[in-house]
Amino acid sequence: MQMSVLSRLFSSTRLWTTNIRSPGLCSGLKTSAAGGGETATLPVKPKRPVNAYIRFLQSIRPALKSKNPKASPTEISKLAAAQWQVLDLANKSKLEVEYKKDQAVWLQQNAKYLSQLTDEQKEEIRQSRVEKSEEKAKREHRKRVKDLGKPKRPLNGFLLYCQDQKPKNLTRDENRSQIKSLSEQWSKLSETQKEPYQRRAADAVAKYREDMLKWEEKMIAQDNMDVVRRKNVLIPPPAKDAAPPTKSSKAASAAAKPRPQ
Repeated sequence: MQMSVLSRLFSSTRLWTTNIRSPGLCSGLKTSAAGGGETATLPVKPKRPVNAYIRFLQSIRPALKSKNPKASPTEISKLAAAQWQVLDLANKSKLEVEYKKDQAVWLQQNAKYLSQLTDEQKEEIRQSRVEKSEEKAKREHRKRVKDLGKPKRPLNGFLLYCQDQKPKNLTRDENRSQIKSLSEQWSKLSETQKEPYQRRAADAVAKYREDMLKWEEKMIAQDNMDVVRRKNVLIPPPAKDAAPPTKSSKAASAAAKPRPQ
């Protein structure tokens, strides 16, 4: 985690890129057969045709971008959607016919592609889809908690030290060298020299815990239970407007308890 945070501290670009791709996703790549060392090349997967609306969008996108150079992709899509709404039925029908024709060809090609896959390749592709689905769910969850204002986890003492010592405008190679150098410098600091950074980190952690509790109480009140830590979901905070127990209520509660035989 420290190295990941350091990468963001030292450069806007990632210092290390891990290319995680399932071999079964890309045509032409070799995959290892289960239980053996042999490799088998996947057949080329046919590309699914786009529907009538996407065909229309692709055909007018260049003109829309030329007329609206400052428009974002979302704005371009909205402009295309507006034009699609008023497009005459003849042109829509033509695009739909083209789509259905290409789809019929794709169905045949895809059936042939699937028939050529081994059981191991099918399982590999299935696992890859599961992993992609899980990664998508994680990205959506991270975006959700960010949009809901979840407090950011604070830096530890070492990362605070790096933040203070961070030079600016370094190249990628210089960033790597600087990280290694700062790590060595930190290891040579005395406990007295580290103490200010450790104290700042401890104060930040204390504030973070307070902020997290307040944020989670707010999330529970708003019924956003999926973003709250499970221990706090199981033990929700007491209602702030609940009246304190009176003497009579305490006595009634004590009377209701079973007495030892």
